[in-house]
Amino acid sequence: MTATPSQPDTPTGGRTPCGVTVRRGSALRDALTLALLPLPLLLAAVPAAFAGGGTRRWFGGRGESQRADAQAAKDAAAAAFYELDTAQRDLRISVETIGAVDPSPAARRAQEEFVALGQRIDDVSHFYIEAVDAHDLDRDDLEASVASQARTQLTRAKDDLVRVRQELDRFQRGLAPLLDQAETQLARLAPAVERARQALLAASQALDTAREAGLRADDL
Repeated sequence: MTATPSQPDTPTGGRTPCGVTVRRGSALRDALTLALLPLPLLLAAVPAAFAGGGTRRWFGGRGESQRADAQAAKDAAAAAFYELDTAQRDLRISVETIGAVDPSPAARRAQEEFVALGQRIDDVSHFYIEAVDAHDLDRDDLEASVASQARTQLTRAKDDLVRVRQELDRFQRGLAPLLDQAETQLARLAPAVERARQALLAASQALDTAREAGLRADDL
């Protein structure tokens, strides 16, 4: 076996690997090249020299536009959701008022229709809540495609909420005659109810007075 010539020792006591001199010379030439560049070219070259081949995500432009559109769709859907919820609550009071004083078939049908309408409201509300929960629009790494998908789903949710709100408004307009009749009956019943309450109170007070006087039921 032929002996391998030994490498000269380095000042640090180790051996110099092949190619170190070449790499050091290359680095020196790169530094000198940068130093000799005009200032505008130097400013452009320095970031590239230290980039190391990596990439960085820059925000703005189309991505931020998609995020803004998705946020606008989310706000519009939220407004439609709360408007529908408020309208449903108000209408429930009207339906319960009708049911309390009107036993007619028309009143019963109105209550059944309101229940069915409430189911449709629950369905579109559930879809809206799922769409909101599925997309975090505040994420720093939100992709433009994800923001676009969020905008599409939230816009659909808003449209569904508005559509059911329109159905609710039509139902409320059709309910107006029954509600007017129910309110009229309640207005008539109120004085009678108040008179009955006063009569009951007077009877109770008379009974208390009799008991205080020591009278028994047989003595009355």
